[in-house]
Amino acid sequence: MSNILESLKSECMGCRKCDIGGADISGMPSNVFSNMNCDAKVMVLGQNPGMEEVVRAEPFVGQSGKIFDEAMKTIGVSRKDLYISNTVKCYTPGNRKPKRFEVDNCRCFLDREIEAVKPVVIVALGGPAFKQMTGMNGITKHHGTVLFSPRYMVPVIPMLHPSPLNTNNPVKKEMFDEDVLALRLFLDSKKE
Repeated sequence: MSNILESLKSECMGCRKCDIGGADISGMPSNVFSNMNCDAKVMVLGQNPGMEEVVRAEPFVGQSGKIFDEAMKTIGVSRKDLYISNTVKCYTPGNRKPKRFEVDNCRCFLDREIEAVKPVVIVALGGPAFKQMTGMNGITKHHGTVLFSPRYMVPVIPMLHPSPLNTNNPVKKEMFDEDVLALRLFLDSKKE
């Protein structure tokens, strides 16, 4: 399986289907693949890499990633237990929300990542990842519930994105904490 992911990573890093693919960001290519943890059973899917992710060439390592890591520790899950990737594999100008055609262009990578990793659950962080996994909108309405992705045939838990903007807001922080608990309960149910 790691050979499949290595090949996919190489293809992703060379992708130029969109203007954002391979764009020079502070001397680094805008493309960021995954953390390559092919043994993980939990896949975490975000929107797209931010500046910190591009500089470090690793997904979800900025401020939001640190908040997420701390939250995962509270339920006994570490980064080594997770396969971390994004709906769109490249940094978008100003870290804007990806455009539909960018999401569509990256879908071929995501399809093959999910097929290779075969996660028992996908955590969809934020609205764009939730939409990609389920075809639905309204993450605040569905957050913390176990849904099913008809496209990928896998359970999905939509979670509010752990951005400082969300986690510094008491109401959204409580919602995020509920989402973390939902993941723990799901994982506990799989141990039985």
